[in-house]
Amino acid sequence: MNELIGLLKKEPAYRKLAAANFVSGIGDWFSSVAILSLLLQLTGSGMAVGITLAARTLPFLVMGPVGGILADQRNKKAILIVSDFSRIMLALSLLWVDSPDRVWIAYVATVGLVVFSALSLPARQSLIPRIVRGENLQAANAFDQTLGGMNMTLGAMLGGVASAAFGPQWSFLLNAATFLVSGLWVWRMPYESQPEDSTSADSVATASLPTALNAEKQKVRKRLYGRLREKKAARRKDAPDPSAFWRTFRRSALMKVVAVQSIAWPIGGGAINVLISVYGYQVFGAGDRGVGVLYGSLGIGFILGGMLAPSFKRWPVQAVILGAAVEGLAHIGVSGAPNLVWGAACILLATLGGGVGNTALATLMMRAVPQQVHGRAFALNETLSNVSMGVSMLAAGVLLDYLPARVIGLIAGLLIVASCMPSLVLLPLRKQLNAQALVSGGKNDEAPGQPQGRESAGTGVSGCAGGDA
Repeated sequence: MNELIGLLKKEPAYRKLAAANFVSGIGDWFSSVAILSLLLQLTGSGMAVGITLAARTLPFLVMGPVGGILADQRNKKAILIVSDFSRIMLALSLLWVDSPDRVWIAYVATVGLVVFSALSLPARQSLIPRIVRGENLQAANAFDQTLGGMNMTLGAMLGGVASAAFGPQWSFLLNAATFLVSGLWVWRMPYESQPEDSTSADSVATASLPTALNAEKQKVRKRLYGRLREKKAARRKDAPDPSAFWRTFRRSALMKVVAVQSIAWPIGGGAINVLISVYGYQVFGAGDRGVGVLYGSLGIGFILGGMLAPSFKRWPVQAVILGAAVEGLAHIGVSGAPNLVWGAACILLATLGGGVGNTALATLMMRAVPQQVHGRAFALNETLSNVSMGVSMLAAGVLLDYLPARVIGLIAGLLIVASCMPSLVLLPLRKQLNAQALVSGGKNDEAPGQPQGRESAGTGVSGCAGGDA
């Protein structure tokens, strides 16, 4: 806990970014609860809910890669600001959903909100290692997990209360307001300085000077032009290489493992998302109260996972494997839980393990993958994960008509345990990867154990000189 508090004191840019993410996250949960309830009221059909849930995942298939490319080629802070401000009107458009013949507005708005989320996620994830010092990166990823749990716990619980007490329209207004606040916070966030404009430098260099200072004028001109040449050369060096991502991917065992996990884990995780409501309402017979208790346990587990994650900062590879194993085994426990209390305890343990593993994996990605491809790397994982999650949720919904919820939960838990198997490939590289995750500074552009300017023939993992989704 002290490490997380220290992070907020030492990293003012991340503090504003985290505050913006927390505020907009609360608004998202308020709006999500309200729109699903409103659709059920207006249509009386679960089909409308299913279409809305699908609309939250499928746009990632197209916009995820676009967001990754933009994150690597454009100003990340600007992408976040544009995404937040663009979502204000989309959030407000839900105010017009007041009859069955206007339900289409909810579908369009949902797709639009997800489009800008898909654009902003890679930018935000690739921005963190640029504004947070290396020694605080693990704590930043841990704090992100904690914030996610707080958003889930507070947003889902308070969102339901607010929607019931004041109507869904107030939740939509609140969501729009949170995007405005988030955008303004990001706007004020300190960010890396941009290169000077060449036009202004030219005007300085050619400005009229007294004749007696001609010699000094020449010196100033040479010095300024020299700086401009250096900056132009640096910009050419840092310019995104379209082939750099796939070249890095082919060499990186870590990126391949993460890509496989981005497909494998959601197969079980998507089913769990569908089952939580079924567990609370039907299996444990606790109705809406049971659903609230299970979602509360889910959020608390992420909070505790984020708080516990810094304890594993020296062993991120092991934490990734252990986290997924604990998560899957705990969900197997949920499938056989005799009552709501045991089910909630198992869900809390599952998300605690997931939170620790997610933090370690994010840190490894940020430290062991070159920064020039961060946006596309995170976008690939988000895209694969969301598409796999959407297919899994749809399949789980269909299977519930044929199999008991506990059986589907058991299968989902086993699949989550199995999803940690690809990470075992990283065990022989754990020393290099773990050391890289602890490096306090510098850009990550080489492969582990690989001398500067040479290609690694053995490890196949990018970004671990000297030897973390």
